[in-house]
Amino acid sequence: MSAVREAIVLPVAFLTVALLGGLRIGSIQLLVPPPLVSLVLAVMLLSALVRGRVFAPDAILSGARTALENISGLIVLATLFGASAQVFTLVTPERGLLHVVFSVCFFVQLTTTMAGVNGRRNMLRSLGVLLGAAFIIRFIILESLYARDGGLAKRLLTAIVEGASLGAIQYEPVGAATGYIAFLTLTLFMVGLLLLPPAGPLGSLTRRTRPTVTDLAPLALLVLCLGSASCDSGTAAASGGQDDAPYASGRVRDEALAGAHVWSKPMVPVAQFDFASNPPRGFQVSDQVSCRFVVQKLGGRTPKFHCQLPDGRIIKVKYGAQNAELQAEVAGTRLLRALGFSADDMFVVRAVHCDGCPRFPFQSLKCDEQLHLSSLCFGGALAPDGVRPFTSVVIERRLDGTIIEAFEDQGWSWYELDRIDPSRGGATRAEIDALRLVAILLAHWDNKGANQRLICPAGRELPDGRCAAPVAMIQDLGATFGPMRIDLPSWRATPIWRDRAACTISMRALPYEGGTFPDVSISEAGRVMTLGLLEQLSRQQLRQLFISSRITSYDGIAGEARNPDAWAQTFEDKVREIRAGGPCPNSESLITHH
Repeated sequence: MSAVREAIVLPVAFLTVALLGGLRIGSIQLLVPPPLVSLVLAVMLLSALVRGRVFAPDAILSGARTALENISGLIVLATLFGASAQVFTLVTPERGLLHVVFSVCFFVQLTTTMAGVNGRRNMLRSLGVLLGAAFIIRFIILESLYARDGGLAKRLLTAIVEGASLGAIQYEPVGAATGYIAFLTLTLFMVGLLLLPPAGPLGSLTRRTRPTVTDLAPLALLVLCLGSASCDSGTAAASGGQDDAPYASGRVRDEALAGAHVWSKPMVPVAQFDFASNPPRGFQVSDQVSCRFVVQKLGGRTPKFHCQLPDGRIIKVKYGAQNAELQAEVAGTRLLRALGFSADDMFVVRAVHCDGCPRFPFQSLKCDEQLHLSSLCFGGALAPDGVRPFTSVVIERRLDGTIIEAFEDQGWSWYELDRIDPSRGGATRAEIDALRLVAILLAHWDNKGANQRLICPAGRELPDGRCAAPVAMIQDLGATFGPMRIDLPSWRATPIWRDRAACTISMRALPYEGGTFPDVSISEAGRVMTLGLLEQLSRQQLRQLFISSRITSYDGIAGEARNPDAWAQTFEDKVREIRAGGPCPNSESLITHH
């Protein structure tokens, strides 16, 4: 963006919009200030512009610019905010029920726009339609209907409307001159938005330097919250992860799913699995890990961040004393691995000491992702020695391999398991049904596609781009043992069978009516296989599972939920419920109910 556009064109344009947006020309001339609701809508609009990549704040305000340049950028930002507020003031009736109705409609529409509109062009088109429709309703329809020189029919109609609403619906015409000015103002505002510096492709995700600004993080987080509410490489020890490979074609992905494995014979016999220890070749429970904060894009809602170890490798750290997903995911992944199902490794450690971490790492990362304003989002006072300790943490090591997907976060959905074909090297029906039963046992209701992963394990890639032994796995088990995460009474009350006689399982009673998990009848072979695995677990192993995952010491539970025997007993009751369901139908007679 040129200096003339930033320093002169945009401020003048937006100041003009702010002035004209409050101007009312009639028998007397008035300059109307923006009401409080217009200021709120302006904040929402700025958030929508950033989320829609119409505007990149870091192009006009960043640590890489001089102080004078940042002052110029602040002027542009301030005038944009003022213009946005006055635009809503312009197209909203000043008082009465119509003022409330217009304001609510704007609030709802902006919330919907932020949630569902992506891309600069779509965002500008959506905003143009919103403001254009409001202009037509106020300055054409309402002005015509309530014109003082209207005929008898108009006066009769308005009288009926006001009478039916007990006088709540009233409108004071502002005159044709104001309408023409409004048209010019809205046009100038849209032109100004087109001239704003758009957000380009995301740049480097590695933090370059520590910010030198003062504690501005709370302000950034406030803006982020307003906008949101209104609407790995790995260490040899502990990080691992999927390669950042290009997306596969739909055909390659479909072939991989058809040949996917979901289970393999455990390397350690189930009855000998040690739930009390962290996974092998990684961190120990007593370790205090030191690392350096790194900016990398993150998904999901679980508080987490990436951190660089002294040897240069990067780990993913999940944290939060009130974050029940930590305990649920540790327990869930260890159970799956013990039974022979693929899962990521989760390491419980004593603490992570993060050098350069902001006060709120995850929120700061999300702020930077949406606002593209690193100096603001990562600003703030650091600890005296520059290191922040995190004591309620786990470290994730992803199962090594290449993700197979045709688009970002495609994963796989549970209704797609029917596409796995044993004749093409894929899992058997018994293995698939065993995975389904374990998912039901865990109450894995948060099963959108992105929470499962289709990968090609390291070393199994073929020269033609296909995979010799693809694996379908669950990658996010944070919302388990509940359904609302480590909630013992609710988990105990969640049944295994929907229809025990027909061996039908269902997640419809769970949140989101089971998500991608369809009602399905389990085969007898699948039921027997599941029992053969689960019944090898001893009471002592189950106690270790719930103690070592820190479920029984989680701050959010009390009473019997702190007793590992209560959790182990519930687990064993669910296994007995699986046994009581048999015998189930043969595989040939089964139908999946979508």
